[in-house]
Amino acid sequence: MALIMHLKVPKYEGEKAILTLKRQGMIDHDYSISSDEKFLYIPLSGIPEGGEIVEIEKEQRGTRVIATGHAGGFDLIGEIAVIHERSGGRVQSIRDFILKVKPNIRTIYVDMGISGEMRLRNLEVLYGEDNPLTSYRENGLTMKVDVRRTYFSPRLSTERYIVAKDVRDGERVYDMFSGIGPFSLNIARLANCAIVACDMNPVAHDLFNQNISMNRLRGTISANLMDSYTLLNEAGTFDRIIMNNPVSKYRDFDQIVDHIREGGKLNIYFVETVEGIERQMELLSRLHLTLRSKRIVHGYSRNKFMFSLDYVKVIP
Repeated sequence: MALIMHLKVPKYEGEKAILTLKRQGMIDHDYSISSDEKFLYIPLSGIPEGGEIVEIEKEQRGTRVIATGHAGGFDLIGEIAVIHERSGGRVQSIRDFILKVKPNIRTIYVDMGISGEMRLRNLEVLYGEDNPLTSYRENGLTMKVDVRRTYFSPRLSTERYIVAKDVRDGERVYDMFSGIGPFSLNIARLANCAIVACDMNPVAHDLFNQNISMNRLRGTISANLMDSYTLLNEAGTFDRIIMNNPVSKYRDFDQIVDHIREGGKLNIYFVETVEGIERQMELLSRLHLTLRSKRIVHGYSRNKFMFSLDYVKVIP
């Protein structure tokens, strides 16, 4: 038995992911693709951009697979790798794998956890220089990211593209908890719309403004440094509100829905158990919101997932 790196993807994205990895020559054909109820696990010979990578204990093709859950996951952000596993032996094997297939990585951190209102990571240097600033490419965009002083997840790259493709020209969008701006930038690249964005982190705000200036955008973005709920009271109504702060407790749902025009959309993200997301959906269903779609974006822990909920406001 050996611990093999796999790309973990929702089944509905499986065919696309397999074709992409085949074109890039990143599938390890010595091992079989496996699955559970919701996900495919594709064995890797290289590291793709974005996505959740996990370790699976596996023998050669045709034998039984024992999944290790979310353990062993890591993110690649520009020239930086962030390992989420904290078990010493596995951390070393993941480091060796990263350096073998991505020799241009200059820094590897171990993520010791997220804390505080700004969702900042406690990072320990495992390899290379302690420089958390890097440049990251996604969906035709270039973004500056500080992995220590701002919150950013490359695992939402597909989700951000899905939302951006749904925005129409002329929409007025409010991006709450915007961070360095990945949702706003993806939207403004595709749609000629007006985006109001807000975050309380001054480092993220500064990087967001740099990211606006360094990309060619069709839409306009106004980045604001203040509390997102406070700005909402001053900003009028919107065709779409995006709420991506899934590990914090949201508040003032009535107020938020009041600022969505009839027929407008709410894109909201939760980290929850299966039972917990059902409770959140029951609460939102009481607020003139009709569910358009529900997606599992990625696994978070052994019994929690990040969920994407897409609502439209319909007044009877």
